[in-house]
Amino acid sequence: MSHILTLSDRTVIQTLLKVGYSQKQIAEEVGVVPSTINYELKRCPKGYYDADQAQENCEKKLTHRGRKTLLTENLREFVRGIILEQRWSFEVIAHILQMPFKTLYNWLDKGWLDIKREVLPDHGVRYRKSHDGRGQYTRGAKFINQRPDEANLRQEIGHFEVDTILSGKTRGEVLATFTDRKSRLMIIRRLPGRDSKAMTKAILELNEELRGLIKSITSDHGKEFAGFKEIEACGIAHYFAHPYAPHERGTNERLNREIRLHIPKNQPIESVTDEELTMISKYLNWRPRKCLGWKTPLQVFFGDLSEKFD
Repeated sequence: MSHILTLSDRTVIQTLLKVGYSQKQIAEEVGVVPSTINYELKRCPKGYYDADQAQENCEKKLTHRGRKTLLTENLREFVRGIILEQRWSFEVIAHILQMPFKTLYNWLDKGWLDIKREVLPDHGVRYRKSHDGRGQYTRGAKFINQRPDEANLRQEIGHFEVDTILSGKTRGEVLATFTDRKSRLMIIRRLPGRDSKAMTKAILELNEELRGLIKSITSDHGKEFAGFKEIEACGIAHYFAHPYAPHERGTNERLNREIRLHIPKNQPIESVTDEELTMISKYLNWRPRKCLGWKTPLQVFFGDLSEKFD
């Protein structure tokens, strides 16, 4: 099982280097293979290892995971030249390049264009990107790389993938969907909104209903999961998938698409009755699955937990 170094690990590495430990000895103390330490030391090019500098380097590289950008060096120079020399707006450049102008603003906000908003013709006042804090709260969180084999290999009940289903872009009620990785059982809960307090409450209440069997949850970086520390304080491990990697929560994503067959994106969640949600749950959980040896998710889930729910 892989191990992602934390700031605490890097502080230990820095301390042990100062007292003369070898890379092999440090690897044994931290609990990683020696090649990990060798790679880690290269994060500080000046030859002096600094834990804070290494952590900053790691976080910067993590932001480049997942979906690949279309921005090339030639395209970067073209956009910069047009902005600085011709004073064209992003809307005009996007039209010429046949791409969404929002993409150009995203590149600008990430610092990939090497220009500042103030050099734009309108100083960027027409487009102010709203930040919802996505990803800001995951400092110190556990990522999917650290998830145990029992969850990765679907060896036991209680490891859930979690997500939300929205009513398009409007505010209002949302659906929280919980999918057990081993049995593929789907549990649907109605939430008053897409906020962390509502999601945290739903997870803890579901765990109580299931008599404390939830061992872990895996989610994306949505702001509704900002309460992961409170969840972990109650004994439930919380793992975050990498950005733009829905395949890492593939079971939940696929079943969410099946729910969308019954609840289209433009349909408000408030208009869906509890009876309809019950019927959707039956449709998902009472159907035999080939991957389960033609058993239903209900059979596998409660079959493994027959003693707990007698």
